[in-house]
Amino acid sequence: MKFSLSKINFLNLICTILVFSIVTAFFIFKFVDDFYNSRMDDFEKRYIEKNKILIKNEVERSIQRAEILKDLEYENNKNKLEEKIDFVQKVLDNKYTNIKSAEEFVKSYKKELDLYKWDNNTGYIYIFNYKGKVLYHGYNETLLSKNIFDIAKNNPELDSFLSETLKKDENYGSYKWQMPNINNNQLFKKYVYIKKYQRLKIFIAAGVYKKEMDKKLIDLYINELKKDRFGESDYGYFWVQNTEAKVIMHPQSPELIGKDFDFFKDYTESYNFVSEISKKALENGSGYITYKWKRVDKNGELDEKTSYYRLIKDWNIIVGSGFYLGELKALLSNEKKQLKRLINIYVVNTLTILAILTIISIIIGIYVHHNIKNIEDERIENYNMLKQYKLILDETSVVSKSNTEGIITYVNDNFEKVSGYDKSNILGKSYSVIKHPENPKRLFKELWETISRGKIWKGIIKNQTKNAETYYNKTTIVPIKDSNEQIIEYISSSIDVTELIENKTKLNDLFRNDPLTGLRNRVSLISHLARNENALLALINIDRFKEVNDSFNQNVGDMVIKELANRLFDFFSYNKYKIYRVQADIFAIHLIDNDNKKFIQKIEKFMDTVGKKPYKIEDKNFILTYTCGVAASDNNLFTYAEVALSEAKKKKVRIKEYDNSMKSIEGFRNNLLWVERLHLALAENRIIAHYQPIYNYKTGKIEKYEALMRLIENGKIIYPNEYLSIAKKTRLYPELTYKMVEKVISKFSLIDKEFSINLSVEDLMNEELMSYLYDFAEQKEVFSKMVLEIVESEEIEDSTSIANLLKRFKDRGCKIAIDDFGSGYSNYDYLIKLQADYIKIDGSIIKHILEDDKTQTLVKSIVSFAKKSNIKVIAEFVSSKELDELLKDLDIDYAQGFYHGKPMEELVEA
Repeated sequence: MKFSLSKINFLNLICTILVFSIVTAFFIFKFVDDFYNSRMDDFEKRYIEKNKILIKNEVERSIQRAEILKDLEYENNKNKLEEKIDFVQKVLDNKYTNIKSAEEFVKSYKKELDLYKWDNNTGYIYIFNYKGKVLYHGYNETLLSKNIFDIAKNNPELDSFLSETLKKDENYGSYKWQMPNINNNQLFKKYVYIKKYQRLKIFIAAGVYKKEMDKKLIDLYINELKKDRFGESDYGYFWVQNTEAKVIMHPQSPELIGKDFDFFKDYTESYNFVSEISKKALENGSGYITYKWKRVDKNGELDEKTSYYRLIKDWNIIVGSGFYLGELKALLSNEKKQLKRLINIYVVNTLTILAILTIISIIIGIYVHHNIKNIEDERIENYNMLKQYKLILDETSVVSKSNTEGIITYVNDNFEKVSGYDKSNILGKSYSVIKHPENPKRLFKELWETISRGKIWKGIIKNQTKNAETYYNKTTIVPIKDSNEQIIEYISSSIDVTELIENKTKLNDLFRNDPLTGLRNRVSLISHLARNENALLALINIDRFKEVNDSFNQNVGDMVIKELANRLFDFFSYNKYKIYRVQADIFAIHLIDNDNKKFIQKIEKFMDTVGKKPYKIEDKNFILTYTCGVAASDNNLFTYAEVALSEAKKKKVRIKEYDNSMKSIEGFRNNLLWVERLHLALAENRIIAHYQPIYNYKTGKIEKYEALMRLIENGKIIYPNEYLSIAKKTRLYPELTYKMVEKVISKFSLIDKEFSINLSVEDLMNEELMSYLYDFAEQKEVFSKMVLEIVESEEIEDSTSIANLLKRFKDRGCKIAIDDFGSGYSNYDYLIKLQADYIKIDGSIIKHILEDDKTQTLVKSIVSFAKKSNIKVIAEFVSSKELDELLKDLDIDYAQGFYHGKPMEELVEA
C-alpha cells in the first residue's frame, strides 16, 4: 500500500504531537511535584529562620533595655546620694550654726543620723575630719575614733577613692566594703558620694551597695518583661531564670517560679533543659535550644519549642524567649492548601494550553496536509501540463538539447523536418553541422558567453539545411541547472522565421519611403543624417497650405503635394541632391557639399522658375509660394534647418540660413531642464516664500511685508529671474502661484501684519487661480491684511474685466498695489480704473534719484499725483541712508530695500 507524501507528513506530525504532549505532561507533573516539595521545605526553613531571628532580636532588645536601665540608675544614684549629703549640710547650716566643732555636731545630731538609713538599712552616712578621724559611722561604731586613712591602707580601692577626694574636696566613685546584716567578712561593691563641709573641716559621705541597686533593677526589669509581648497576635513572651536553674519569671506559668526541674515534669517530656540552658549560658553567653513544652493556650497540649537565651552576667540571670513549631504546622497547612490550589490552577492552565496547542498543531497539521496535498495535486497537474506544453512545443517549435560542450543530445521531429537531418545523423554532433557560414563570428561568441554564465540567450540564427538551403530560426537557448546551480545541459527552442526575414526588406522599403510621393521619408532622412557627414540641408514649406485643404478637399491637397514632389525631383534629381518628404507640406533637399551660397542660389532659382508655375489640379489653377530654412553642419543638421525655417516664417522672408544668433539647441535643452527642475521642486516642496519688510516713514516702524518667490536647490537660493519666464511658457507657472498663495496666506493667517502677493496678468486672467485665491483668503480670514501686488511688466488689455475682478477683492477689505510703476507699461489711467491703494516706484528710477534731477522731478510728479488720488507711495530698492533720507524728504510714505531689511524666510522685525 502506497502513501502519498501529504499522508506520511500528516501521520508523522500527529505522532510527534502526541509524543510531545505525553512527555510535556510528564515533565509538568514531575516539575510540579518537585516544586511543591521544594516550596514546603523552603517555607519551613524560612519560617524557622525568620522566627529564630525574631526571638533573638527581641531578647537582644530586652538586654539593651536592661543596660539602659542600669546606666540610668547608676547615673541617678550620684544625684540621690548628693541630695542626702546636701540635706545633712543644710541641717548644719540652718540648725547648728553656733556649733564650733564637728564632735559637738555629731553628739547633738547622732540620734537623727542613726535613723537616716535607706535600701533595707544598707545605706547610711559616715563622717570623718580632715585628719582622717572617723567621727560617725552609721553601720559600724567600732570604727569611731579610728583613722580612715589607716584603714584604707589595706583597701586599695578605698585608698584611691580617698586620695582623689582630698584633691577635689568631693568625689563620687566605688570601692568594696562590708555589707550590713551579713556577718561574714565578705566585701561588696559600694557606690559612695563624699563632700567636704568647709566650716567644720569635715567630710560627709553617703553610699549604696551595688547588690541592692541590682536587686531593684532586676525587679523593675522583670516586671517590664512580664508585660512585654511581640510577634503576630502578641503571642511572643519572655521568661527569666537564674544561673542555678531556678525560674525567676514566667508570665504564662507563674507557678513555676522558684521551682526545680522535678516540678517541670508536668510541663515537658524533654530532658532537664532548664539546667542545660544555665550550663550553656555560663559557657557561651547565649544560644538556641529546642524542647517540648505544654502550651497553656492549647489546653496543655505538648508542642515542640525553639528558644533563644542570653545571660546578663552582672545580674546572674538568663533571659529567654521562644516560638512553637506547632504554629509552623498550621501555617504549613494553610500554605499547602494555597500552594495546592495555585498548583492545580497552574496544572489545569498548562494542560489547557497544551491541549489548545495540540489542537492548534493538529489544525496546522491538517492545514499543512491540505496544502501539501494541493501541492501534490498541483505538481501532478503541472506535470500533465508540462507534458502538454512539451507536446505543443514539439508541434510548433524546433527543439533540441545539447551538453555543456555543445554536442547535440536530443532533437524533436520539427528539427528533422526543418534541417533535413534525421536523428541518427545529427545526434552526437555539434551545431556547426547546420550553421550557415555567413553568420558573424561575434554572434556565436556572444551566444556562448551568455549561456555559459547561466543567462538566457535570444536571437536570430542563420542556418542551412542538409541540402545547403538557407533558413532562419528565432532561437531561445536556456541553461538547465542542477540543485547546486551548476549547468548540466542547454535546451534550445526555435521558430522558423525564414519567411519573415525574406519579407523584411520589403517592409523596410515601405517604412523608409513616402507612399504618396514615392520619395524617401523622414525616417530615411534621419538615418542618412546619422552618418554625420559635412552636408547642406534645406527644408521647403508650402505657405498657407492649410488653406488649400480647407478650401477644397484632401484629394486636391494630395495632388498638390505629388505635383510639388515631381517638380522638386525633376529640378534637383541630377548630381548629388537627395529629395525627401519629411512632413505634410515640408520637403527636404540634402546635398553633401559645403558651398552654402551656391546651394541657396539653386533653391532661389527653383522658387523663381519651376516653383512659380501654376498648379493645374482638375479645373483649378494654384500659384504657391514657399518658405525655406537652410543649415550647414555635420551635427544637428535637421534641428538647425527647422530653427532656420521657423525663423524665416517669423521674419516673413523666403529663405533663412541658420546662424548662431538664432535660438540654439542648448537653449531648448536648458528650457526642458528647467521644466524638469521646477516639476521636482514643486513635488519636493522646495518652492518657498521670503518676506521683505516695508518701512513706514510716518510711524518709523516696519508695518508690512512683500512675499517673494524663491527656489531652494542643493541648499542654495535660486531667484525667479532664472526660471519664471520659462515657467510662463508651460503649465507650471500657475502651480508656482498656487504654491505661493498657499504658503503666504497660511503664514499670515497667524500674524497680525499686512502682506502682499505678486500677481502677473497671466494670474489675473486665470479664473480658476483667482477663485482659489479668493476662497482660501476667505477661509483664512486675511482679506483685511492682504495686498494684491500687480506686476506691471506688460499691458493689461482687458483692464475693465480685471478691474471688476479686483473690485470683488477690495469689497472684502483687500488692497491693490501697482508694482514697478514708472517703467514698462506705466499708465495713470488704469491706476484710477483699478482703484490702486499703493504705487511702488520701480527700483530703476529710485537708484538714479540722487544724481539725476530729472529722475527726482519724475518722482515728485508721481508723489504729487498719488497724494491727490489718495494713493500711498512705496519706494523700492532703498539701499542707503542718504537715499532713505532724500525719499523721506520727498514725502514718500513707505520704503522697501536692503537698507531696511533683506528678504528672509523669517520676518524681519522693526
